[in-house]
Amino acid sequence: MKKIAFGALLSCVAFSSLAEQQYGWGNIHFDYQSWDAGVKDLEYEQALIGIEGGIGFDWGEMYGFYDFENILDDEGNQGQTANGEIHTYLWKTGASLFTKVYNSQSPNFKETNQFIGLGYIDLKGDGWWFKPWIARQYITAHSNFGPTYDINGINGFSIGWNAGYAFNLLNQDFLLSNWNEIELDRNDDYTANNHGSNGLNGGLNITWKIMPHISTTLMYRYFYNKLGADGYGDILIYRLAYDF
Repeated sequence: MKKIAFGALLSCVAFSSLAEQQYGWGNIHFDYQSWDAGVKDLEYEQALIGIEGGIGFDWGEMYGFYDFENILDDEGNQGQTANGEIHTYLWKTGASLFTKVYNSQSPNFKETNQFIGLGYIDLKGDGWWFKPWIARQYITAHSNFGPTYDINGINGFSIGWNAGYAFNLLNQDFLLSNWNEIELDRNDDYTANNHGSNGLNGGLNITWKIMPHISTTLMYRYFYNKLGADGYGDILIYRLAYDF
């Protein structure tokens, strides 16, 4: 399954150069993450710089980001996270083939998750959208924290979505958005490292378009039995972005 998901992602990227573009957006951003400002004090803070964007074609749509993390720490403590996902339309049914590759690396931790499944992209209206998906998950990971140091194989399945609502308030443009992933039936090794066979990972964001090319976002990042947390955890993230 690992080769299928990664191969599908590469094929779609190559095909995109021949397809008709429907829309596109992107940004370069600076984030400051406060892990001790939410419900659970995790006593950790970090800053990062990154790039993010999305593009739509007549055959499907793509989204991705790359973050370079811990930029204010001493050299050698930096990490990086990258994510790429594609909805490949299944004719004009509203359904899609959903593929995704997520990779996160730091000096003590490395994890790559690959997803393949089905999505639906036609739940939308005036300024809003809701795009659910369900996918099988394959993982390759290494952690210096244990109790399992190396994990490789099928890792259950995930149910997720991306949703948003764009609106104008007092002549200012805002976007309320949410992404969410529910992990179910995770394998024994991943369960041991993440305090349970099921987990949750997501974010609720409000973005204010200050100027045509400048925006700021407040993000509430939440997770359960994920990112090393035993039970519920959360982060507040403050973003300043240049949009293009």
